[in-house]
Amino acid sequence: MLRCRMGIKHKRIKATFLALIILGLSLFCSGCFANNFVKKFGTNITEYNIDLKLEDKKTMLGKQTVNYKNTSSNILGEVYFHLYPNSFSDVAVNKPVSKLYESKAYPNGLSFGKIEINDVKIGNDNCSYTFENTDNDLLKITLNAPLYPNDFVKIFLDYKITIPNVLHRFGYNDKTINLGNFYPIACVFDADDWDKHPYSSNGDPFYSGIANYNVSINYPNDYILANTGNKIQSHENITNGTITTNMQAKAVRDFAMVLSTEFKTKSQLVEDTEITYYYYGDEKSDDSMSVAQKALSTFNNKYGKYPYTTLAVVETGFLYGGMEYPNLVMISDGLDKYDDYCITIIHEIAHQWWYGVVGNNEYDYGWLDESLAEYSVVVFYENNPEYEIMRDVCVKNAITSYTLFVDVYKDVFKQVDTSMNRKLNQFNTEPEYVYAAYVKGMIMFDDIRNLIGDKNFFDSLKNYYKKMGGHNATPNNLIEIFEDTSHRRLKAIFESYLDGTAIIGNVENKPQN
Repeated sequence: MLRCRMGIKHKRIKATFLALIILGLSLFCSGCFANNFVKKFGTNITEYNIDLKLEDKKTMLGKQTVNYKNTSSNILGEVYFHLYPNSFSDVAVNKPVSKLYESKAYPNGLSFGKIEINDVKIGNDNCSYTFENTDNDLLKITLNAPLYPNDFVKIFLDYKITIPNVLHRFGYNDKTINLGNFYPIACVFDADDWDKHPYSSNGDPFYSGIANYNVSINYPNDYILANTGNKIQSHENITNGTITTNMQAKAVRDFAMVLSTEFKTKSQLVEDTEITYYYYGDEKSDDSMSVAQKALSTFNNKYGKYPYTTLAVVETGFLYGGMEYPNLVMISDGLDKYDDYCITIIHEIAHQWWYGVVGNNEYDYGWLDESLAEYSVVVFYENNPEYEIMRDVCVKNAITSYTLFVDVYKDVFKQVDTSMNRKLNQFNTEPEYVYAAYVKGMIMFDDIRNLIGDKNFFDSLKNYYKKMGGHNATPNNLIEIFEDTSHRRLKAIFESYLDGTAIIGNVENKPQN
């Protein structure tokens, strides 16, 4: 996600610096990888079949059948699902918005959301299920029979969703309805246990595996729908003034939608991908579409080809700068400067490579995808010189901003933890997270690039994309691929940034005891 670098979720904590923290990368594309990706990873995997009815801005009904595959080597007796909407409830402890941004997130006053589970079945049979975590944001379903490795179980869920009035991934506002992280999604079974992390106002507290989606939604016919994947067909129901749209997305990590009665659209084919820009207030829509086209083309060339046929770029009401989902990116209509709007488009499109295709645990290793997406902005500008934003200026501004942040933070709090490799809930403030994951991460990758040279750097990213695409990567995967590709020992320099001991701009960073 593009957390406002100045104070909202691309978090620009007050530094214009972050608007320029980004530049470009150079790596040739791998066509066969793109052509084979969906076929390879979209076969014999978990599948979500979801039928939704949007009754109004505030309420949605859902029936969902998940053909869940046990991809672990363990015999499973239960399956866990995240229920992210419950983090928006009035009794939630792990709230989606910190006190610092509460007034901005809720311009019409506090509003709450939730998901109510009405029924759960295994196949056609009843089963036992319970809710866990402080905020009841985990659903534990006890299976009626053991689930062996590589076997499937069919799980049915019936639910009602209450959508809050909030400028967030999940919520409605005056212009749009954002439906991100709204449905029950299976937890990842990782390292012999379920990943059951709670929500967090820091970063993007999500972690999921590749799956196929068949989604149908019925909604009022004055809305226009932006979505993950492809629209297969739409049917207008004249009698009740609604539209039913069927969608399909294969080999993706999540599914999201945005609806608005005010959307205008324009589309453009870039290689094999149709980019559709959904907007309402953007007076420079042609320029924004051009940025999106160039971003997709640049990253295709530098990292490897984007393997999907659609990409939706969506202007929407959103507290932070932007948010990424497979095949869809949200861009906030609240950004003050058009340059920041463009930077957000670039950053979020870069996430299609770093998060979308190459996944990671965003709760445990938020820096892993955010640092690469942030540095990708640098790569973009470096390879599109008509924008006159120079790599060295971006890096210098980032270093200046980072050292200023460390100095100010020390003055205010008497100490500062500059380590990057922390879980989201281990960052004391959102600015602390942003400067670690975005700003310092961008500086780190530029440092690595200077050390190993452009060819080794971009070959390393290309190999990372190719080898880890369709999987969830760890920091060790990244470091090992960089070392193998460059034939250099890089672990120590990576770890100096991650543990907080690297010296940046004459500031010695130390992890907090």
